[in-house]
Amino acid sequence: MEENKIVFITCVNDENLYQKSLSYIKKLKVPEYMEIEMIAIRNAKSMTSAYNEAMLKNNSKYKVYLHQDLYIQNTNFIFDILDIFKTDLKIGLIGMVGAKIIPVSGIWWEDHRKVGKVYDSHSGIIELLNFNEIKDLYTQVKGIDGLLMITQYDLPWREDIFDGWHFYDLSQSIEFVRKGLNVVVSKQEPAWCIHDCGYVNTANGFDEYRNKFLDYYSKDILPLVSILIPAYNQTCYLKQALDSALNQSYRNTEIIICDDSTTNYVKELVEQYILKSNKIKYINSGDPCGFRGKLTIEKCLAISSGEYISYLLQDDLYNLNKIDRMINYFLYDDTLSLITSYRRMINENGKYLSDNVRTIRQYPYDIRLTGEEAGRKILFSIINYIGEQTTAIFRRNMMEFDIINCTTTDYDKNKIHCLIDVSLWLKLLKRGNMIYISEPLSNFRIHNPQNSNDDILVFWASIDFFNMIISSYKNKVFIKNRKELLDSLLAWHKEYAGDLIKFSNLYNNSTKDNAEIIKLKDEYINCYMKFINILLE
Repeated sequence: MEENKIVFITCVNDENLYQKSLSYIKKLKVPEYMEIEMIAIRNAKSMTSAYNEAMLKNNSKYKVYLHQDLYIQNTNFIFDILDIFKTDLKIGLIGMVGAKIIPVSGIWWEDHRKVGKVYDSHSGIIELLNFNEIKDLYTQVKGIDGLLMITQYDLPWREDIFDGWHFYDLSQSIEFVRKGLNVVVSKQEPAWCIHDCGYVNTANGFDEYRNKFLDYYSKDILPLVSILIPAYNQTCYLKQALDSALNQSYRNTEIIICDDSTTNYVKELVEQYILKSNKIKYINSGDPCGFRGKLTIEKCLAISSGEYISYLLQDDLYNLNKIDRMINYFLYDDTLSLITSYRRMINENGKYLSDNVRTIRQYPYDIRLTGEEAGRKILFSIINYIGEQTTAIFRRNMMEFDIINCTTTDYDKNKIHCLIDVSLWLKLLKRGNMIYISEPLSNFRIHNPQNSNDDILVFWASIDFFNMIISSYKNKVFIKNRKELLDSLLAWHKEYAGDLIKFSNLYNNSTKDNAEIIKLKDEYINCYMKFINILLE
């Protein structure tokens, strides 16, 4: 490797543009100890094949890969890039513009934290693209644009994957990061380069190569999302749910299926899918875990390893862009613990149902709420507007584990019998903020056999809500004073008072040795005694 040599490598199909680019290179100041060389690769079948050809035929330590329509106007360019490389031997790749975060789309310029500057003509006229300012000599990024890429180490360009003209630059950026090397964008005062590219052509395979990039590099650039599916007996809706998980536009997922069925139907279905996908982990409990699936829900979580958690109940469906839309918000805001969206109800045949007071769209646009705002909205409306478990995604490290009950779904010292989703949302909202997305991103299926139609669960929901209100007040979380406590409890009473008559009829008509009914009676008496005492204080 020739330490005192720098080569400028260009893929050429327009001689006039190239000659103009060369005229700028020839004006650059060159250190006395350095030698420069120019290589043009013509009739290339792809950018990566051209760059590999040039890289293999040249032994220069420093290589500048630049477009034929790129004009370097900073005459101190060589001195400046050498200064950057000398500051840190781990710097492998320098660019002029790039992304601090690669968005879930894989398109670097959609990153609103992108940095750098360049004079560019993609709009039809030359204008300065001036992104977020760089304060130091350079800043580290996840990927750079291919208009100008400077290396001090040779890594093969991935022509085995990118055999065209797009995404070779982000690919090479990730390859350097994989090797433990840093990718940076230099500070420029003023912009070092003019990129006279004209209107950008994304018709010649851009989306094809974008998908290749995401297929191959998602695990490098995007956090793992665990999709958790608790399964029990039925397979008709489960198959549709599983398809909606596997077909997500977001690639970096694992799918955990915890099955406590009394039959082999779920196992047989999932085994067929495992033959086609390595994303699926299947756990068979052997027998029902009990508590109407609550323990299965917790088991799924314990087995998963994702940074983000997204439940998918076996009756429900994801829209194909659900995880994409939600994770893109998480990437830019570390204070978020939870993201949810408007959801649609469907019937057993997948037909949309009209909204009710619980499912109606809460906001006409995407909105960020503080955790306190979002939690108070639940406890003062007595409505789970955030949605069922399928609806939201949450950050694992924001979860609150209940040491008393050894569970993630119970609330404070209260065992939650029905509203494990509300309990989970409130605990997450204690620790972080929330985004509500106005676009429908999941479908909640309504059909007769499911738990949500169980009258017993409605009674337990009333008790769960009461206990969460009292606990929130005692801990001064969401409910801060006696007036707010009364407001929340009166909303609770208005919502559930009619259930007392229904429960009375159920109790009178049930066998007196029904343990759950007896327990419900005791819990109701306990709740209403507390409620009356609070009113009389």
